[in-house]
Amino acid sequence: MAMAVTAAGAVEGQRSSKLVAALSRTSATFLFFSVVVVVVGAVATSTRWITTTTTLQASFPTTAAIPAAAAAAAAALHPKTQHPNPSPRFPSRPPRQPPAAYSISCPIPSLRGNTSHAARASKSSQTLSLALSSRSSCRSSQDPPPATTTATADRSSSNSSCPSYFRFIHEDLRPWRAAGGVTRAMLARARATASFRLVVLRGRAFVQRYRPAFQTRDLFTIWGILQLLRRYPGRVPDLDLMFDCVDWPVVRTHLYRGKHAPFMPPLFRYCGDDRTLDIVFPDWSFWGWPEINIKPWDALHKDLKDGNSKIRWFSRKPYAYWKGNAAVATSRQELVKCNVSSMQDWNARIYTQDWFKESKEGYKTSDLGSQCTHRSLMPLQHYWPVRDDKKCASIQYAVDWGNSHKHLAQRIGKEASDFVQQEVNMDHVYDYMLHLLTEYAKLLKFKPTKPPEAVEVCPESLVCQAEGTEKKFLMESMMKSSHDSGPCDLLPPFSPRELTLLKQRKENSIRQVEMWERRASTTR
Repeated sequence: MAMAVTAAGAVEGQRSSKLVAALSRTSATFLFFSVVVVVVGAVATSTRWITTTTTLQASFPTTAAIPAAAAAAAAALHPKTQHPNPSPRFPSRPPRQPPAAYSISCPIPSLRGNTSHAARASKSSQTLSLALSSRSSCRSSQDPPPATTTATADRSSSNSSCPSYFRFIHEDLRPWRAAGGVTRAMLARARATASFRLVVLRGRAFVQRYRPAFQTRDLFTIWGILQLLRRYPGRVPDLDLMFDCVDWPVVRTHLYRGKHAPFMPPLFRYCGDDRTLDIVFPDWSFWGWPEINIKPWDALHKDLKDGNSKIRWFSRKPYAYWKGNAAVATSRQELVKCNVSSMQDWNARIYTQDWFKESKEGYKTSDLGSQCTHRSLMPLQHYWPVRDDKKCASIQYAVDWGNSHKHLAQRIGKEASDFVQQEVNMDHVYDYMLHLLTEYAKLLKFKPTKPPEAVEVCPESLVCQAEGTEKKFLMESMMKSSHDSGPCDLLPPFSPRELTLLKQRKENSIRQVEMWERRASTTR
């Protein structure tokens, strides 16, 4: 998978898998820079869309032509003028009554006191384990109406088009649509690596846990889905899906072609690439990552905005910057070799992160909002491609170029910053989730039913077993009321020609940068 070298790197490239494993769609490694930490995540959405939608120019101009090119790319990312008449899914209608308000009460005491020290020290979520083993009832209110055509049509629309990257929902689900839908046999095959199975019936969520996920990934993923059910009561259709909480995609495209298509496992996860079929879902950390003190996105978003405004662009350090745990991947270990040494300065400043030490010291040096201190480069609007085979020299060239074209680099950084501030928000996260799950449910060739081993989960059953920072983040990211208006209107799928052009532009831009690097190396 591609690695993300970020202006805020302490996220360890995790949000990048959500919005940002997006970088894994090509064979090149990417130096992912931004004024405001773009790596922390675009709408966590399909990893396929980021590398594609951010490479809409055939090449990166080295003249004043950049404003027009940037405007063209921006138009492609914000297609409201290109698609003025998307098919509205929810007719406009004034709300009939105020939205429902939500609160949490814990009538049953936590089971934490009955757990052993070994269990509390586990690297997986004990909160979810306790919630699934508890006999507490989630039936605190009447069932919401089922998500039928009549129910959804009876709500008002948001009267806005979804961002263009939502169109990759169609692409992620295209293989199963072409195969005639999702069968029970396909779903069963996805269990091989799944962390949990989620079934939604009449707005109620049932979970069967197969194996604990690392830390609290499964807990916060399920929490996010419960918040979606609260935000849009009666809109989430009945469904049955398998979710894998590991980063890397595993459903290899070449294994399910032709006569093998009926065996494709529909497996949801946080990232994917061009060689896999994994269905990309928003990252768990949008609702918080307590193990490394990453706040829920609304709070983190504000921190990033504040941190970005503290130091002017031209006063920032003129180096590529990355910070994270280098032990988890070979590509990161190779990246560390590009750090400054007594023998060579590659214009990169690489910092390894010891999360155990950070937790002991109160995360004083890992706060993302305080790391917007470096200039960075992201040509073609959001990133600069870095070669896999010559990482260090490629990084050096990228930084040299940025320091020689400061105004152009600043413009690129601002484009990236604006995207994070304007497009990466929880409204879009929830709308993406709703559209993805709705389109997926349409493909099911069977009627979802509750598995005998599945247990109902609800906000109360999770919050009431949580404690400390984990409970704090759950409460901070909780939906306080439902939304009477509908989600944004999903745009139609890409045409084959549009997809071909996007791919060609991305490839051309990478080749252009590689050509510049070769020319620069011959003149040194």
